[in-house]
Amino acid sequence: MTEPHSCPLCTETYDDRNDLRVHLEVTHRKSEVVSSLVELDAAVTDISSDHESTTVDEEPQAPSA
Repeated sequence: MTEPHSCPLCTETYDDRNDLRVHLEVTHRKSEVVSSLVELDAAVTDISSDHESTTVDEEPQAPSA
């Protein structure tokens, strides 16, 4: 089981990271902190996606028989 994602601005917690993001954008939408967190999350998600695909591409092939 994954750890819950806690809102840094209130006491809400969410099992799903996307639910936390929606909460931040709806409940705390006018906060400058939320804008920064959402942008940071988008950047981290992009980097993670790039890293995962690179890892798969760089994985050595199994030797042929």
